[in-house]
Amino acid sequence: MDALAAALVLAASLAQRPAAPQPPAVCSALDFGGVTWPATMTTDDRSALTIALNISGSFEGEDAWGNISDNFDQQGVSLGLLNQNLGQGSLQPMLIRLRDERPDVLTSLVSPAHLSVLLEMLARWQVASAGETKAVPLSRFDEPTQIGTLSSPGANAASVSWAEANLYAGKDFDPLWKKELVAVASSPEYVSIQIAAALRDHERALAYETTVGVRELRAYLMLFDVNVQNGGLYPEDLADYADFVKANPRSDGTARLEKLLVLRLRHVRKKYVADVRSRKLAIIRGLGTVHGGARNLPAEYCYDGAWPYR
Repeated sequence: MDALAAALVLAASLAQRPAAPQPPAVCSALDFGGVTWPATMTTDDRSALTIALNISGSFEGEDAWGNISDNFDQQGVSLGLLNQNLGQGSLQPMLIRLRDERPDVLTSLVSPAHLSVLLEMLARWQVASAGETKAVPLSRFDEPTQIGTLSSPGANAASVSWAEANLYAGKDFDPLWKKELVAVASSPEYVSIQIAAALRDHERALAYETTVGVRELRAYLMLFDVNVQNGGLYPEDLADYADFVKANPRSDGTARLEKLLVLRLRHVRKKYVADVRSRKLAIIRGLGTVHGGARNLPAEYCYDGAWPYR
């Protein structure tokens, strides 16, 4: 083979080779205007978390930062992009932070009568929640035999009772309460608090990614959603996953992430299994049907799932 022919063969082989994964361009459906990002985050961290918030947030509701759900699940009220709620004690700390750091936002968006009873509930929760814990599943979607830790169960129950007594007219939201809570959740100040709260899920996803050993953006995104929807992984999930990798050392990233999903699904109540599976498979594969809608996540949010994030 002469030099020209060899060069043509090489060029043809290079043309057929898949392009190396590129950093995400990030097409965000969420408005980050006026938001304060944690100073510790790198540009890559911001890109990854932006995509994670877009994906998981799109699964949690249709109203972005202003997502709100009623008491259908006995959690009192769920508010914000990732649906923090009173029943799990995840919403109260965020409202307390807004109360302490930007009280002007609350006074400008919540009527005086409503603000008075809201602040009273938060103060009672803050006192009652000190040091109180109870063994529970990692997620309310899990079977009750699986044990994690829930902070302040009695205080949280009191907050749920407060919501039932104040936020609803029968089973429906009081329209003014709903309008005010959505306005609070959508404010740049509270969006910044939502992002700060998501850092816990971000850091845990990174730690899981290290353990799992799939150094790809899609692994981080899938594990972020495991934290958001399912509260994390159980120790036996990671132990059984390690056994799988040991027995299948040549398995690729897709096989490993899908195996981890199968292991986590063991703990999920049957009626929620299909929803958890569809969310996670859509992230792993990039394509899927979630909540009845066809999704192409990399196209929607402009990223390559194979990008070697962290």
